[in-house]
Amino acid sequence: MKEECENHEKCMKMIQAVLDGSASPEEIEHFKSNVDVCKPCFDGYELEKSIKNCLQTKVEKKCCPQNTVDQLKAKIGIGLVLLAGFIIKLKVIQTIFLS
Repeated sequence: MKEECENHEKCMKMIQAVLDGSASPEEIEHFKSNVDVCKPCFDGYELEKSIKNCLQTKVEKKCCPQNTVDQLKAKIGIGLVLLAGFIIKLKVIQTIFLS
């Protein structure tokens, strides 16, 4: 098993992708075939897996109160309306000055 990883940053990104489920089947297969030969990657994988498992079992999931959800939706809606108005004004100004 190698003691140093020449691609450690890239490997850590792959470890995250494997653990969060965003890696493709080919990437997972490649990872599995190589993790056992690189001690830093193996240790990194075990640590990240332990942290993820700990968070899943120890962190209590709670729902937001419905009024909080409603307030956030309203604020997002107002923000989108303001953004749309700004874009329209910008287009009008571009049309006036570029014509």
